[in-house]
Amino acid sequence: MERQDDPSISGDVILLRRIPPWADRAIWDEQGNPTASSFNFKDAEYGLSVHIAGETTAEELLRGHDGYGLIMLTVQQVRDACGAEIKICRCTEEPAMGHVLICGKIGGGAAKRLQRAAAWVEGRWPDRSTPEPPIASS
Repeated sequence: MERQDDPSISGDVILLRRIPPWADRAIWDEQGNPTASSFNFKDAEYGLSVHIAGETTAEELLRGHDGYGLIMLTVQQVRDACGAEIKICRCTEEPAMGHVLICGKIGGGAAKRLQRAAAWVEGRWPDRSTPEPPIASS
């Protein structure tokens, strides 16, 4: 089923995205400040998962995601960075906590623009002590 752009999600709506603490996802500068890498804004399945800030809390989003950080962007920043190729869609399979998908291919240029536009939610930096992603058990 093709996803439909939700026109009720206006440009000033703030979106939240969890950022893992792994070395390829959070880059730390010499002053100890993190930057979310552009890798956080790419998705192989054409559905970047975000949440509407007004429909959830940081605590809810980070529950069960120890060490993760949280960034924020407005819908307008997403639309400006990605252009007409994307749609902002409600996640019908998982509507809790304002779950929304940014649907469409987000290439390297758009991912870099999203990286530059993103800001950390105050007090929600990722934990610096987790250098590698967990190894999946087989």
